[in-house]
Parts: sequence; C-alpha cells; structure tokens
Amino acid sequence: YIFIAHNVEYRSALENAASANNMIEQFLFKRDASLFEKLESRLCKKARFVFTFAEDDGKILGLPDARFSVLPLVTRTERLPAEKTEKIYDLGLIGTWSWYPNRIGLEWFLGEVKPLLKSGTTIAIAGDTPQDIITYWKNIYPDISFLGRVDDATAFVRSSSVIPLISRSGTGVQLKTIETFELGMPCVATTHSLRGIAHIPENCVVADTPEHFAAAIGRLLKKNACAMDNQSNGEHFHQSQMDEADRVIKHGLARL
Repeated sequence: YIFIAHNVEYRSALENAASANNMIEQFLFKRDASLFEKLESRLCKKARFVFTFAEDDGKILGLPDARFSVLPLVTRTERLPAEKTEKIYDLGLIGTWSWYPNRIGLEWFLGEVKPLLKSGTTIAIAGDTPQDIITYWKNIYPDISFLGRVDDATAFVRSSSVIPLISRSGTGVQLKTIETFELGMPCVATTHSLRGIAHIPENCVVADTPEHFAAAIGRLLKKNACAMDNQSNGEHFHQSQMDEADRVIKHGLARL
C-alpha cells in the first residue's frame, strides 16, 4: 500500500503537550504522542511508498529520500473564476480554532500582533471557536468580530483585504494557506504556515516576529490590494501545484 501521512501526528501531539495549560492535558498529549509514534512507524515500515505534505515530515518519520515524496495540494482541480468582491474587513482569519495547534497561533496573533496594529484595523475571525477564547478576547478587544462557522469560506476570505496566516505549531500543510494562495489573496505568513509549499507567491510576506508581522500587515493594507488585482498570482500557483502533483503521484504509483 501507499501511506499518505497527512501530518506527523506524534510530533504535533508533543508540541501540544509543550503548550498545554495543565498537567492533565500535558499527560494526555504525551500519551497520544507515544501511541501515534508507534502507529506511524508501523505504517511507514510496511508501506511500499509514502506521501507527505511537507519535506520535513518525511525526515521526522525517518524516511530515506527514495521512499517518500512531498505531495503538493490544491483545494480543487478547477480554479474558481476571477471575482471582484467588496472588502468588508481589513483582516480575515478562518480555521478550526478548537484544534490545539490552530489555537496556539490564534492566541499568539491576538496577544502579540494585534496590540501592534494600527488603531481601527477591522478583524474578523471565522470558524469553530471555543467560547473561552471569544469571551476572553472580546473583553479586551470588543471590536473583533467572531463569526463562527460561515456558509461560504471562499466568500469570507475574498471579503478581507489581507489574510494573516498565523500557524505556530503542527505538521503537514495548512489548507487555509493553499486556498489563500489559489485565490491570489495578499497575505502575511509565518514560516510555519508555509511548510510543504515550494513556491511562495509574490503577494505573500513572510514574518515570524510580532513586530515584523504587524508591520507587514500595515504595508499591505496601504496598498489596498484585492483578489482580482492578484488573480495572476493565484493562477500560477494553482497550475504549478497541479503539475507537480501529477508528476509526484505517477512516481508513487510506479512504486506499487
């Protein structure tokens, strides 16, 4: 069989343990890490070939170069047509914030980046969000819009001027990063948000410190960029991902 390693689950569990708020959570995440490591080791050992979504994941799993390839992702085989969308928010973030690695990134953004942004910057956060996060941060920043699950994630992304990609932990590849690039959206991304992506579009700024991240957001907002203006970036990214995926899949299937 071919094993598709969506993440390196044991590594993600160890990162979760390191960020856990109490000893019980820490214990549970460490137990998960132990179980996942044994399972992933067995799956890799018995597989004829392994696909990962990031180069580092293959190395973490202990795979030699000849036994794995990085599989580029797209969110759809046909690109969405160009569409000019009214900008409602300056910044739009979307994700499953109840998932611990995503929560770590959101807490970092709200706690360390948000205070450095220009006053009046509008921020909307979409997706499943734990109530304790909403209650805590709404008390500090009443102007942040927590939207919960939205009917159309693509429409939400397009309604924002700039997309912050804020991953700080976890393995695998971020689908929100892939979709942002496919839509040609201006974005600021942590290095961790870009794992598994070989070609970074021109309208993506990489920043890892709160100061650099906030400054990059300010510069992009001044440009008043929109998805239509950057459509060519999205088309190029989508096509390069598709072409590389075709090549890599053929290579993996040949190993069977």
